[in-house]
Amino acid sequence: MENERLVVRSSRNRRITDVVTWILRISVGSVFIFSGFVKAVDPWGTLYKVDAYLSALSLDIWPNLELAGVFALCAAEFVVGVLLAAGCLRRSIAVVILLLMAIMLPLSLWIAISDPVDDCGCFGDALVISNWATFWKNVFLTLAVVWLVIYNRRCHWLITPALQWISILLSSIFILVIEIYGYGSQPLIDFRQYRQGEPIIDQEEMDSSDTAFKFIYEKEGQREEFSADDELPDESEGWVFVDRKEIPVSGNVSDNVEEHKNLRIYDREGSEDLTEEAIDNEGKELLVMIPDLAQVSPATTWKLNSLYEWSVKHNVRMVGIVSGSLSEIEEWEDLSMASYPIYTADDTQIKEVVRGNPGIVYLEAGKIIWKSTLSAISIDDFLSPDTAGSAREFGVDNAGILRHCTSLYVIGMLVLVCLSFAPSLRHIIHGGKARRAESSSPDTPAQ
Repeated sequence: MENERLVVRSSRNRRITDVVTWILRISVGSVFIFSGFVKAVDPWGTLYKVDAYLSALSLDIWPNLELAGVFALCAAEFVVGVLLAAGCLRRSIAVVILLLMAIMLPLSLWIAISDPVDDCGCFGDALVISNWATFWKNVFLTLAVVWLVIYNRRCHWLITPALQWISILLSSIFILVIEIYGYGSQPLIDFRQYRQGEPIIDQEEMDSSDTAFKFIYEKEGQREEFSADDELPDESEGWVFVDRKEIPVSGNVSDNVEEHKNLRIYDREGSEDLTEEAIDNEGKELLVMIPDLAQVSPATTWKLNSLYEWSVKHNVRMVGIVSGSLSEIEEWEDLSMASYPIYTADDTQIKEVVRGNPGIVYLEAGKIIWKSTLSAISIDDFLSPDTAGSAREFGVDNAGILRHCTSLYVIGMLVLVCLSFAPSLRHIIHGGKARRAESSSPDTPAQ
């Protein structure tokens, strides 16, 4: 009798362990899937966050190597999350994730204590949490993964080991396609404030803004700040405009400016707010937005100039909004022979509006119709007779691309799950038929 109670208790404990393991497997896997996906959707945003970390650490990495690292990080998070949730590589995947957490946990503790960046960027722009919340999230994940290292292999898989390599391949291809589109064109999901169909400028917010700016100039290595009421220094005397920073006027400035459309556009000197002049709230307009003039390839100048000539021909206004000093702007004009008006804006605000260098934003009556990098617009010469007469034709259907890619991926994974359980289902079906045939046989003795 005692042995039976021990067997029942052991069986009950085993079921509880299995349930907890499944919950942790799906929970941790979902966190990694979400984290990898939202960063992969917007590789530019992830790259900017990595740049902020490197700057805080005073490290300088070859840009192509940094970009490759961003792609690899996003893909790795997504793939290991899928493998864990699907029960693939049960013996090794939990160990791999534990090794990742052995790096991420102390790193998140350092970020929480030293606060080198506003947020860790672990969930991209989709979900912004504090640095301390990130640390405690990683503590939970680490404890959960320790449990999975011990018990994960006891739970069943969703995809049979014979097909698990296909799931790795499908997941890797899917997330890499998402990353390539996000980097080459625009994020397939836009988590920022400047979404398609919305006004690029919130007029009510502009009218009620309680902010002002200080302008930073540099001469012979010395920097000084000037308010809008000060007489700005003469650049002919060696002063160079470096940056501007937002300051509170009445103490009502939000601590989280990312929640608002805070794009402000200035003249070339960066002193006069010309946002209302630069944005056409009635007609059609193309914004050429360049966050880093020094990094723009001269090869883009022909395409931009042909786009400008097309815009003049089709009654579409085109302006340039760049981040750079007056000397850099003049050098760009000499190099590109730009005929369109050029304004300036903070590079962070430009990056918030559109990804890419340069990026293109098409507006109608001040509303965003589409956004794209210049290279993603598949037209070399806009003056070609085959070029469409409407700028709407230049945009990319990001939602459609994401929908098709996700549908194909989900279908592929479901097929793998079905194939994995097909033998068991066949055994159950045939076993049931055999039992029914046996029970209906006339030679079967009566009970």
